[in-house]
Amino acid sequence: MDESAIKGLELNGCEAEIRESRISRIVVEGYDTSLRREDVEEALRKHFASCGNIIHVYVPINEETDIPNRFSFIYVNGEDEEKALRLDGSDMGGRILQTYAYPFQENYLDDVLATLKEARQTQRTLKVTGYDPSLSMDDVESKLCKHFAPASCFAYRTCGGLQSKAFVYLVGEDDVEKALELSGRCVGGLNIVVTQVLPKKPIKCGYTRPLN
Repeated sequence: MDESAIKGLELNGCEAEIRESRISRIVVEGYDTSLRREDVEEALRKHFASCGNIIHVYVPINEETDIPNRFSFIYVNGEDEEKALRLDGSDMGGRILQTYAYPFQENYLDDVLATLKEARQTQRTLKVTGYDPSLSMDDVESKLCKHFAPASCFAYRTCGGLQSKAFVYLVGEDDVEKALELSGRCVGGLNIVVTQVLPKKPIKCGYTRPLN
């Protein structure tokens, strides 16, 4: 098989992985906005749990009143998007939800979100897979941070050999959003995938970042 054919097969394989690992963004409205943000997030996670892996739930709040916004964002694997959209019109805590797709290229809600920019830039931890497990610790951090958010990123690799995962720390929902949009894209032959967004730092595995 000639070189061009081999490259074609590699590209097709990479494209297939992208289709399987892309992330879909969904908007949800109709829940009780008198609840705390944490309670809304927990309720949404439980309500959509049957749809598959819930990668991230973001509930914007009004910084002055601490009241959740009328719409929130749920991020799921692309293959689970249809399941999540079927919950449109479902009952959650006595409220009827509205759910609709909001692809990353759409931005018609940006004006509303701009008024809700939060003063507290929350740190999030992204669980990532798909990188070369033979890379050194420094190479893992360099490649992941370059891929996601060079200005606010810190990454470290967990133990696990060929099944290794990495945790990427990002500050601010804008960078998290960008990382979720980039998830599944082929970079240097690697299909780096965000599998989960965590609110807290996980326990590190044999590595501590030196203090500045």
